[in-house]
Amino acid sequence: MKKEKGTGGIRLRLMNYILGGLTVGIAVLMLVTTFLAAAGYNSLQRTSEAFFDCRDGAEQIQDASDYLTEHVRYFVGSGMRQYLDKYFEEANVTRRREKGLASLEKHFAGTELYTALEEAVNGSYALMEIEYYAMRLRLETLDGENLAEYPAVIRDVVLTDADLAMTKEEQMDQSRKLVYDEEYQDLKGEITGKVNECLDGLEDYLQQKQIKQAKQLRTIVAVEQVLITLVIAAVLLLVVLTSLLVFHPLIRAEKLVRNEQLIPPGGGAFEYRFFAATYNRMFEASRENKERLAFKASHDYLTGIFNRSGLDRYLDRAAEGRNALVLVDLDGFKKINDTFGHDGGDRVLQRLSEKLSAAFRSEDRICRIGGDEFAVIMWSAGVESSDLIREKIAGINAELRHPSDDVPAVSVSVGVAFGGEGNGRDLFRHADRELYRVKRSGGCGISIRDGKQEEGDARDGLPEDEIDK
Repeated sequence: MKKEKGTGGIRLRLMNYILGGLTVGIAVLMLVTTFLAAAGYNSLQRTSEAFFDCRDGAEQIQDASDYLTEHVRYFVGSGMRQYLDKYFEEANVTRRREKGLASLEKHFAGTELYTALEEAVNGSYALMEIEYYAMRLRLETLDGENLAEYPAVIRDVVLTDADLAMTKEEQMDQSRKLVYDEEYQDLKGEITGKVNECLDGLEDYLQQKQIKQAKQLRTIVAVEQVLITLVIAAVLLLVVLTSLLVFHPLIRAEKLVRNEQLIPPGGGAFEYRFFAATYNRMFEASRENKERLAFKASHDYLTGIFNRSGLDRYLDRAAEGRNALVLVDLDGFKKINDTFGHDGGDRVLQRLSEKLSAAFRSEDRICRIGGDEFAVIMWSAGVESSDLIREKIAGINAELRHPSDDVPAVSVSVGVAFGGEGNGRDLFRHADRELYRVKRSGGCGISIRDGKQEEGDARDGLPEDEIDK
């Protein structure tokens, strides 16, 4: 093997074999204990996260129950609709009780903790029956209220004959009594008791779990400390032997590389000299080729999509399989530039680019290949996709012809061809021929080379009420 110029020196391979054999066994053991420690820590972290998640869930149930009680009391006290609406927003939309129960179910399904919290939620549901009745009774006292505007669960409550026979003042007092009396408070206390039972159980669970996991971690850490001591001793020996051969030369070389300078040959081990010589060759080649490596950008500066170079990169590939090439041309673009200026024309081009990007998939290649010409390569789109393409173009034309801002109204003509009949040039020619058919028919439409296109179909996609415009 030819010796590299500027290389030489002591090889590190033999030295590494000897020292590596002494340290590899220790390193493997250390790696194992590290994974064990990481697993223990992650387990402890997951336990803590589960605790906080479940604690928050239990507190959510209590908060939601208190929130419902507060707003039903506000409502029966004031008769204001806003409190009833907030009550049902919590019960039917926010649903903190259900979310809190679901949090605990993820970690403690089937346990006594979950059962306690589930009983708290069921108790809250039972409490709602009293609250519904109180709200319905309070509605009787409100003049001019249309019951049809209130939730069905309130409308469907059947009041007793005795309550219906009361005066409005008595009904108001009775509705308030229902949500303040001893029975109601007892049910609230049961809910709170179940929630506290769950929270106490969570505290005990976390404490026991943490004690067990902490013991395991202490054992693992003690083993790691012994292994680390042994590894440090081996590494120090390796550092002493390699510092003059590798580390010091690398430090000097690092400054030269940062300053984009060549590394002087000589010094260090054989491997260091080899990489220094290789770097020098690559550095020289990079410096000599920087200007020659400048190439035309693959994206159009105005629209941000692929340009003609981008299309050419994928065209042959598109022609080889079940892919579609969609050529898009703006109708009357020169007139737009003449009327609205180049700024207006640029806005039209950007708008069309946005519509194409929104209509086609992210994996499709959307390109601006000329001043007002665009192309789309649809991957995995055979002839069966013709109707889908027609729908996309019809939608684009509908939006372009009726813009919602100051962008001039335009339309596009589209020609489509499918791969499998030749190379990229053939595919482009077929699609361009279909585009020409649309242009010849007056524009604002689509023609597809799919074996179904009839003469006169080229304006497919134009709204019926605008065909003759």
